Amino acid sequence: MMGSAGRQEQGIFSDQDHGIVFEGDDADYQEYFLTLGAEIREGMAIVGYPRCEGKVMASHSRWCHGKSGWEDQIDGWIHEDTWETLRHLLTFIDARALVGKRELLADVKNYVFSHIESNANLLKRLSENISYIHQGINAFGQLLPDEKGPYAGSIHMKDVGFFPYVHASRLLAIKEGLHDTSTIRRIRHVADKYAFVKNKAEHFQYLLELRTDFSNKQQTYEDVHYIPVAQLTKKQKQRLKSAIKEGKTLFQQTKKLVESGE
Repeated sequence: MMGSAGRQEQGIFSDQDHGIVFEGDDADYQEYFLTLGAEIREGMAIVGYPRCEGKVMASHSRWCHGKSGWEDQIDGWIHEDTWETLRHLLTFIDARALVGKRELLADVKNYVFSHIESNANLLKRLSENISYIHQGINAFGQLLPDEKGPYAGSIHMKDVGFFPYVHASRLLAIKEGLHDTSTIRRIRHVADKYAFVKNKAEHFQYLLELRTDFSNKQQTYEDVHYIPVAQLTKKQKQRLKSAIKEGKTLFQQTKKLVESGE
């Protein structure tokens, strides 16, 4: 599982993000596992998980390889060094094993970490891939909800709230060679080493809880990402503002750390 499922941070609605690492060579077994991936894709669609628009699914050859095939693809992504290929690499780092031999996935992740250790510039390039975050608060300390469209008056929790924590904790996990994919556990794992990370997990936990508080109003996959600002209490608004500010700080300081090469 990858994406929010890989990080164990799904809302009540989620699309598909999955892949397969199998034993053996691609030439011998990939066709079989791609067929299995298609069965998984369609079965999940039947029970309510939309197909991933970006095709991050085990039915796509990009996300279905033997261990050596994965290593070859990772070499290719790094060598090509484009925004898209590095984004694929970041997506893969959030993978966690759901069934099967977990060491297969662990071995491929260790292969990525070995690249990071031997290529000081690679982590910087990954950091540049996620250089932009959406602003959730203006200069006057006010929340910035969507101004028009079906979600006018609502704030996009994924872009404004979750992503600064997700992106920062992923970079730190890559830097430290951590296999854990949970944003909260990643943050807690490195908090003793990096002072600017302390207490950030609690703010991210609040964002998850706030999304859950509005789950009874969420009827579609897109609904999951939005919280109506007018329906927040004064205390909820203050805590949300605090969480957004702390996430932005975490993100900025993480990028500064990575780009310094320390």
